[in-house]
Amino acid sequence: MSFSLARGMIIARREYLSTIRRKAFVFSLLLTPMVFGLVTAIQVLTASDEAKQALKIGSIAVVDSAGLLGSAPRKFETEVLNKDDATRRLKAKAEPKRVPTTIEFFPDQVSALAALKSGRVSQVLVVPPDYLARGQLRRFKLSNNLFSSSDERAVGRWLARSLVANAVDSVRADRASRPLSGIQLFTPTKSGEYELHDESRELIDFFVPFGMGLLLSIAIVTGGQYLLQGVSEEKESRILESLLCTVTSEELMFGKLVGLGGAGLTLVAAWTLMGSYFVAPLAMAGKFHMSPLLLAFGVLYFMLGYLFYASLMTGIGAIATNLREANQMAILFTFANFVPFYMLPKIIGHPDSGLAVALSLFPLTAPTSMLMRLAATDVGVPAWQIGASLALLAGAAWLAVVISARVFRIGLLMYGKSPTLPEIIRWARQG
Repeated sequence: MSFSLARGMIIARREYLSTIRRKAFVFSLLLTPMVFGLVTAIQVLTASDEAKQALKIGSIAVVDSAGLLGSAPRKFETEVLNKDDATRRLKAKAEPKRVPTTIEFFPDQVSALAALKSGRVSQVLVVPPDYLARGQLRRFKLSNNLFSSSDERAVGRWLARSLVANAVDSVRADRASRPLSGIQLFTPTKSGEYELHDESRELIDFFVPFGMGLLLSIAIVTGGQYLLQGVSEEKESRILESLLCTVTSEELMFGKLVGLGGAGLTLVAAWTLMGSYFVAPLAMAGKFHMSPLLLAFGVLYFMLGYLFYASLMTGIGAIATNLREANQMAILFTFANFVPFYMLPKIIGHPDSGLAVALSLFPLTAPTSMLMRLAATDVGVPAWQIGASLALLAGAAWLAVVISARVFRIGLLMYGKSPTLPEIIRWARQG
């Protein structure tokens, strides 16, 4: 029986419709972005509130055993952004709220710590007699966590200003405490010219490559997981035996690749549209424009990456005896797809590094890694690297389709025990 595209599309349509009509599919479609959005919002708001609370220092007790801070100002202000930090930062028009902090001098450490314990001050700063020679300070606080150290910079600026207060004028002292506050950073564009770096886009510069890589990984894994689950369940229930009486194994594999993969893509596409509704205002505020070339590469890498991973998942589903065993065998490939996220700082911070280049050429990590590199760099990825990455990924995808088709043809009718590695290799060579 020769391959028939019409029969393959009938199977694809049946697999797609039966999958999207399931209650589990609808729940995943609606609940997953809601839960993810809720958890993210709680994390962001909690972290932001903790950081702002840490900057509201209140009052500091200072013990000046070195006698260096006699002319120090008894008050300073700390800038704290409001609740809509992200949007206002992108707009670069935020006027931060200034929170005052008062300085109270104490004759010794004992009395200062007593004031700290009673709640009169929020922390104690002790300047020892040999501070100029050794540079060591002692700071006391009642609590400490990840965000409670964010006030150290504000205290450091006050101390720097105070140390030179008698030697220079107030303007010079303020500049000495914040020497880089007005610095302008220029970075190269893709045309080779330098332009002023827009600090309001720092969040976008991070989240665009991260978001595109994450979306691509989820799309590939979701489509592959639907295939793995569908093939394993139908093999375990022996439905495939009846199907093979009327269609060929190639038509069945084609239909499942298109139908179950399409169901997974529908899920990801719906999540993308939901996320775009909330992300669009931030992107507009940051003046971000998606490059058509970047979008085209995203589609190309998705197609090749999905074909590669989906073929692997189909072959695994055919040789496994049940769904649990299939998941255990597939976890290695699923993990490999997310390896670039463990190297995220290196890929985004140094997209031309050896590690980033290697990950973008290796087929298992190429789709996510190369897409993050393309989105992260302003100077562009060398054309030969893109061509080599696509060629290697296409070759790996073609090889995965051929091997999986051969394994799929034989493995569908194997029951009772999982085949050994030599048996799988023999099926791949002779199937």
